[in-house]
Amino acid sequence: MKRLELVVVQFEEVKRLIGIGRVPQLRLAHILLDSAVELIMHRMVEAELDRERYNFDQLENLRRLEAMRRSDNPLHRRFATGPSDDQLSAEIKKLEGMVTSKKRRQKINYNFGDKIDFLVERTRLPGGIAPVLKKLHDYRNETYHRDQHRVEVSRPAVLIYFDAACTVLDLYEPGVLIGDEHLGPELARFQDARPGRRDPFEVSHRAAKQLREEVGLDLTAVRTALVDHLLGRLDDLESGLAYVEENSVNGAAPGDAIRAMQIEDGDIEAIFVSQVLRSRKYPLTMEDVKSWVERATAMADMDDKHALFAELAALEDAFEDLESKVREAVWRIDEAANMR
Repeated sequence: MKRLELVVVQFEEVKRLIGIGRVPQLRLAHILLDSAVELIMHRMVEAELDRERYNFDQLENLRRLEAMRRSDNPLHRRFATGPSDDQLSAEIKKLEGMVTSKKRRQKINYNFGDKIDFLVERTRLPGGIAPVLKKLHDYRNETYHRDQHRVEVSRPAVLIYFDAACTVLDLYEPGVLIGDEHLGPELARFQDARPGRRDPFEVSHRAAKQLREEVGLDLTAVRTALVDHLLGRLDDLESGLAYVEENSVNGAAPGDAIRAMQIEDGDIEAIFVSQVLRSRKYPLTMEDVKSWVERATAMADMDDKHALFAELAALEDAFEDLESKVREAVWRIDEAANMR
């Protein structure tokens, strides 16, 4: 139960921080939620891989046997008895299809996204939650590692993450539990104290349900905040592109700014010759910007919380690189004007 308590205490602390509601507390809440989700997923992955233990060990033994037969050491070859080479190869190939490879195990162990993909494949997590968790983990990396904070959406992001984390907690099966009468109040309050009803295996599910109810997710308010945030950024993006074109030294045609943001390194001709710039084929056009605005507007009608945030993630992935380049271009124009 102590292992489960480690997780639930984090949820309780997040709930307290959400109650305070200031950006510094919401940042900590986001980091704690991400930590709790990764810890739960790590344990879920361990449980899945443990089911492969026998076949994995057998595969490793057969690979060692195969390596001994191929060794230049006569002593190794002498003791490499057993099935024929063909039988050995066939058994190795069979077992490789039954277990998770060493390379993938390493990736799963170190990468948040690979844990999610693995658990979705094993039907331990629903596929719809995957893009939500991945994007919110990216937010965590920004605020934790790079001192970048999405202040405008910090509260909606934390509320959605809390709800998604409760889903992960509800799907978590702790396995063998050792009873402990000295649990802290954070976990003890989720136990059913009625005679004959104290089932330790239900605690994680009861905690997930109750915590979700206590924090709540006002989908209408969250959706409005996310849509307004996206539309505001896209409006700034369009204004920035227009500003770049207005301040072009050689004059600009509509669409030149978004083309210029995509010039490949070293393409000097496209930088200095407008006709060359317009002749190049680039991935993004102003039609893409228009479609992003339409998609962001359509989010106002979404009732599925996971689909809502997944669409936010997809849109941000689509335009953030361009957004960054436009901001830099606007800043350079303003700096040049200030120097004069």
